[in-house]
Amino acid sequence: MIGRNAEIALLEKMIAESVTGRGNAVLVRGEAGIGKSALLAEAARTAGDDLLVLRVTGVESEAELPFAALHLLLRPARHLIPALPAAQRAALLGAFGESEEGAQDRFLVGLAVLTLLADLAEERPLLCLVDDVQWLDRASVDALVFAARRLEAERITMILAARDDGAEPPVHGVPELRLTGLTRADCETLLAESAADLVPEVRDRVIEEAEGNPLALVEFAAVLTPEQRAGQLAPLPLQPPRLSLAGRLEQSLRAAIRQLPERTQLLLLVAAAEGAGGLELVLRAAEGFGAGLPDLEPAERRHLVRVSDGLLRFRHPLVKTAAYHEAPLARRVAAHRALADALDGDEHADRRAWHLSAAAVGPDEETSGVLAAAGDRARQRGSHASAATAYERAAQLTVDQRWRARRLAAAADAALGAGQLARAGAAADRGRRLTDEPVVLARLVAVRAAVDSEHGTPEPAALIDAAAGIARTAPADAASLLATAAGEAWFAGDHAALRQAAELLESVVPGDDPVAGTVRGMERVAAGDPAAGLPLMRAAVSPRDATDPVAGTYAVFSALMTGDADAACELAAARVAACREQGLIGALPHALQLLTQAQILRGRHAEAAESGAEAWQIAHDTGQAGRLRHLHGILAWLAAVEGEDETCVRLARQAEGAAQERHGSGWGGCALTLLDLVRARYEAVAGRMARVLDGPLGHTVIVTFAIAGHVEACARLGEPERASEAFARFDAWAAASGQPWAAAVAHRCRALLAPRDEAEPHYGAALEWHARGGCEFERARTELLYGEWLRRARRRSDAGVRLRAAMGRFAAMGAAPWAERARTELAATGARADLPELGVEARPLDALTPQELQVVRLAATGATNRQIGAQLFLSPRTVGFHLYKAFPKLGVSSRADLSGIDFGDRMV
Repeated sequence: MIGRNAEIALLEKMIAESVTGRGNAVLVRGEAGIGKSALLAEAARTAGDDLLVLRVTGVESEAELPFAALHLLLRPARHLIPALPAAQRAALLGAFGESEEGAQDRFLVGLAVLTLLADLAEERPLLCLVDDVQWLDRASVDALVFAARRLEAERITMILAARDDGAEPPVHGVPELRLTGLTRADCETLLAESAADLVPEVRDRVIEEAEGNPLALVEFAAVLTPEQRAGQLAPLPLQPPRLSLAGRLEQSLRAAIRQLPERTQLLLLVAAAEGAGGLELVLRAAEGFGAGLPDLEPAERRHLVRVSDGLLRFRHPLVKTAAYHEAPLARRVAAHRALADALDGDEHADRRAWHLSAAAVGPDEETSGVLAAAGDRARQRGSHASAATAYERAAQLTVDQRWRARRLAAAADAALGAGQLARAGAAADRGRRLTDEPVVLARLVAVRAAVDSEHGTPEPAALIDAAAGIARTAPADAASLLATAAGEAWFAGDHAALRQAAELLESVVPGDDPVAGTVRGMERVAAGDPAAGLPLMRAAVSPRDATDPVAGTYAVFSALMTGDADAACELAAARVAACREQGLIGALPHALQLLTQAQILRGRHAEAAESGAEAWQIAHDTGQAGRLRHLHGILAWLAAVEGEDETCVRLARQAEGAAQERHGSGWGGCALTLLDLVRARYEAVAGRMARVLDGPLGHTVIVTFAIAGHVEACARLGEPERASEAFARFDAWAAASGQPWAAAVAHRCRALLAPRDEAEPHYGAALEWHARGGCEFERARTELLYGEWLRRARRRSDAGVRLRAAMGRFAAMGAAPWAERARTELAATGARADLPELGVEARPLDALTPQELQVVRLAATGATNRQIGAQLFLSPRTVGFHLYKAFPKLGVSSRADLSGIDFGDRMV
């Protein structure tokens, strides 16, 4: 290739690395004609016979056919599908329309693709070439990108190419290689090969017009007459300056199409409308226009198309575009109608539906029904984006307003399932203006609420009104809406809406419903009555049904709100396990988030960091922006504990600030509070906590737990009265929770607020309560504060005992600044304050990355690499790679040796 040496070298390096087990992916972007396809072809040529090359090219006419591109790409790997884990096998076969069981989670197909490609690469290294990604169906793109982001230890290189037309790139999270125009020298070289007879002034004009675009160089030169090439006439049929390069290029190609015989133009129109290159179908559809196979010859002579293996291919997608748009509308409509008529059989139902759609120029009830059926099939196969498009087009062609609203509701649901929030919200808004049917309206409101929640602007009142409209006819759906409304109202601080949700929910579900009990408990806590609310929430902790996402989530939340760390960890771990077992990749980040919060409450910070890191990665890979903001807040809190100041501040800001954050649910603000506390910035702590407590999140779990830091800061400032009201709130919560660790923290706060000579009994009581179990981090903080009090009381020996204990606990949890604070206090007593003397040594497990730890822990149970990969959404080879890296760190040489490792609290 001319002028692409650097790009070719980069791709050759990537391919060489993947052959050695370092998988990689890249997105090649550039304008039409810039050479993306040629670069992919060069990569395939470079790979030679050493690699198995899989290829697929996006076809605009198939952009809404579910998993069409994926089906083509994976044909060489079909023999490996039976060996996939059961859930992945079912998802992939459902996606291909070969099973009635569609994927519950749209990302499970991506995991199946990853495993399948990894298995195929065990036979021979792979090069996957995916061209014209902008025209791939969305479901295929999502699956391929999910796999591309996880090519860690695979012998796979994936090269995707997409047109850069100024819109959002169709792929995120994959490194980009952007192609720009050729240099002047390279343009001259290319023209010397393709148009050597151009005189210098004509050559210069062609180079100027082409702007370094290789296709434009060739095409602009090709349309010149012999006289123009010799410089005897104006060198180019120049277009108006306002046209872009793409516009000038299309005009040039359309001029070439116009020079063909009419029947050839008609045949190319049908081929362009068909899009996929099926010659037999094109010829059958073109019969009605009087065109046939001989009419292809003029286009072949002009190198506009080529025919081989029963396929008709345009030389470039822009040639296809020119052939289609050069025809008037009536002929384009007729071409699509002819293609629809030529397609028969159930296997072509979707393609026929879209040709009928293209042929419709006004309301058409028959075609709308055909498209709605296509949407149903796409949804069944797990292609939510294709389903949304089908339902939207069906709604456009529907005459009856009520049916139009129903189809918009289906479109909104499907778009939400595809993660296309703006599209889902727009469809929901259009539908709400068309209907007053309670069930349809409730469905539309639920979608709008989900979109608003992601953007941080929920409307729980709308959900409650919608639920009221269907309470009698569809109580289960009403209960689901009310559960969502309650959660939104809780985090929005909308107590009135929370009360309404609780009252209505109690009227539509059985009296012992745990979710209704939790919601009523939430309402009481938000109203400032934990004595009434926490017992209701505690009763809801008992269900262990982790398979129900609503009941399971509310059970974990109840355990967290009542301070029951053990129950919260157990319930959250069960919910995580259920998500893994069922392949619910999209739901897993929330389950892991709840587990992270439970582990923090229990004082298992290392494991919380592991869970939080996995939650963040999956949420990032699956585009869950709202979940990421919440996780940023939680990870900011862990960073504050570890003394990672810059990380803490950055993450807290990403959680949307301190007092005003919603998606972080208060974690970001409380993280900054904790960081200020250990850095002795007490005024900052008191000021921020006052704002948080007075804001909409003042009643939430993390803010309630952070009150103890507020009390400590105010006591340090010598202004204990500033914390009296907040402490009264915490004290009431602690008493109602019945948790020993909460009672201990309440006594610690009393010690801080009491006159100095009255503090010790409270410290003593706090340690007695801590001895009954609970949060280790809070126990260490109590020992630190008591030790500081003892030192100031000049009881150095007693102070040393407490400070040593605090330092040891903090160090074991990785709470470096807190351990340092204890060490400084211990040194002030005159004692040696040396961490190694305490026996606090790094354990081998501490050297593992979070993902290595997950892999090792599961391997220790006897799980195979394939079983571990299915649980952690990794390929078996990547699992083996992590074990390979972990073994030397642990001092073991085989899986059998893992059974002797003491994982301690790291086993969930």
